[in-house]
Amino acid sequence: MVSPSYKEGFSTPAVGVAEDGQQVLAESNGSYLTPEGSEPEGIGPFGLTYRLMRTAAGWASAPIDAPFAKFPKFEVIGLSPDFASSLAFGSVPGQSSADLYIRPAGGTLTEVGPGAPPGIRETSVNFIGASEDLTHSLFSAFSPSEGLEEDGLWPGDTTTGGRRPSLYEYTGSGNPEPTLVGVSDEHRLAHVAESHLISNCGTLLGGGHQPQGGDVYNAISASGALVFFTAEECGGSPTVKELYARVDQERTIAISEPPFIAGRACAGACVTTENTPGTRKPAAFVGASLDGSWVYFMTQQSLVNGDEAGDGSGMDLYGAEIMHGAVTRLVQVSSGGEGDATPGSGAEVMGVSRVSEDGSHVYFVAAGTLTGVNGEGKAPVAGAPNLYVFSRQCPEGEANCGDPVERTSFVATLSATEDGADWGSADVRPVQTTPEGRFLVFQSTADLTPDQEGRKEAGQVFEYDAQAETLARVSRGQNGYNEDGNSGEYPAKIPIQNEELGRASTPARTRFYALAMSADGSRVVFTSEDALTPQALRGITNIYEAHDGHVGLISDGHDVLTESGHTTTSLIGIDESGSDVFFTTADALVPQDTDAQVDIYDARIDGGFAPVPEPVPCSPAACRGSAGESLSLLTPLSTSVVAEAVGAPVGTGPLPKHKVTKKKAKKRKRAPRRSKAHGGKKAKTGKAKVGGK
Repeated sequence: MVSPSYKEGFSTPAVGVAEDGQQVLAESNGSYLTPEGSEPEGIGPFGLTYRLMRTAAGWASAPIDAPFAKFPKFEVIGLSPDFASSLAFGSVPGQSSADLYIRPAGGTLTEVGPGAPPGIRETSVNFIGASEDLTHSLFSAFSPSEGLEEDGLWPGDTTTGGRRPSLYEYTGSGNPEPTLVGVSDEHRLAHVAESHLISNCGTLLGGGHQPQGGDVYNAISASGALVFFTAEECGGSPTVKELYARVDQERTIAISEPPFIAGRACAGACVTTENTPGTRKPAAFVGASLDGSWVYFMTQQSLVNGDEAGDGSGMDLYGAEIMHGAVTRLVQVSSGGEGDATPGSGAEVMGVSRVSEDGSHVYFVAAGTLTGVNGEGKAPVAGAPNLYVFSRQCPEGEANCGDPVERTSFVATLSATEDGADWGSADVRPVQTTPEGRFLVFQSTADLTPDQEGRKEAGQVFEYDAQAETLARVSRGQNGYNEDGNSGEYPAKIPIQNEELGRASTPARTRFYALAMSADGSRVVFTSEDALTPQALRGITNIYEAHDGHVGLISDGHDVLTESGHTTTSLIGIDESGSDVFFTTADALVPQDTDAQVDIYDARIDGGFAPVPEPVPCSPAACRGSAGESLSLLTPLSTSVVAEAVGAPVGTGPLPKHKVTKKKAKKRKRAPRRSKAHGGKKAKTGKAKVGGK
């Protein structure tokens, strides 16, 4: 059990998991103190944001908000991946608007800059992302619509028009004002009023952030040195939406403009003909590598020689390499591969599913037939949503090389009517990849593997290995149980890494948030209301893990409770190592869970904590103790259920039963079980920890 036993009667929603799997971010309207405890300076009217940390003795909690007495208004808006640093909006007593503060790792709360222009009574900027160390933070403000009394823009910002977005950046601390991002100035700017905007009609992070929608995946590089942005079309300049990058706050480079327009040298087989007025086509940012060295975008504009489809009749996907603050290489990702009868034409790209963190793999969907058959002998279907992967790898497997091998491979043909979320323009897609891009996990209703027996599916989870060029369904029944998981009623789902930045109290980078797959691709977690193991009830949300061709149950399989109309069992995600799976449930899975509230649990390989032993009865005289002796009270932080192993393959038969006392569920539960003997192998005899892996 990760969340504390005492929660003042409130449930514990989890927000994210730290990169090492040893911390969980949670929010609560109650105080995580003992009933007799108190917070001298108050916790405020809206509860607290907590770091839940795994210690040698169990899970402990610590608030990361500022004391209410010092900051009546305080909202944590971003965390570093290790949860060591935080960003927040806060206001001191008597202050109407909130300013931006940073608490660096091991440091104290320091003001970054004002959250509103002079004279504005309320904070007017919206947080939309930050670098990993939070020293670079991005915000969006809006010019006023007709009838609005206040302008959200800083003096000197020339963005005009009803509710047009303007992109700002803060760096370091002690700033009197932020700086504009979408500018053409080739030097650092001291004041907003010195800026020359590329577009007076709005600037968007990546391909667009809330409320516009669009993709923002790694639009801010990990270091914060590169910020990719879209300049909105605005009469004379630019004539269409164009993609740019601001580098080190010192210079701006054009990404999607043809080389002759930007006046830069052409790298590779780029278009060199003179531009014809009226032929410009807009560009859409679809993702970048974590370090910002590669950026990908879609456009109908012809940017390379041989792209006959670049006349506006079809959409293409491009990648640009950025080194030393300049575009050094331009690649037409959707040009196709071996077996394509007409390379470079008719790609008809529909969208991008995922870009790997290192930028070496891009999974995208196109209606064109870009390749021949895949490793399983299947070929893309013309006009259908075909899933492809473009890979760029060095011959010897090194990280960087002068002549990488580039190839395009066909993965599968998805459902045109039901799988659109896999390539949607806003990045709320049920698709994830490992950091180096080798493995892809995604949802689909299409019949993609032989074990589906040609049935109509409500939705299954699949994993693709780009190196072996193999596709496997992971949401199967345990050892073929329950028709091997084939279901036309209950879809299997993975957690969605919502990359629409700007969610309050979330890690600055969300790649550790809601992970569905371990970093090596060996473990995949998912949910389904179908019973895929004998221990799970059908028709309720159950959490499963697939590993080495086997499926095991993570939750107890019997949580039938709902809260505000939603199931109390939910999958938070797995950590990169694959050793921890975090989830919530209202069921009591350990002895100290004595309420009916939703709690956070960690199913951990070789994890869990020994239960606190029952106190030994003493005589009245011994219990009184010596005169003047102080009492030492032990409060367990966390524990796990310990049961006798049954000596049967894990998950293939009934699990040991344990008595559970629960206000809303006074019935015997089967505890979840997860161990290294997971997936059909024999469990070790003796004691087995249940509630961990």
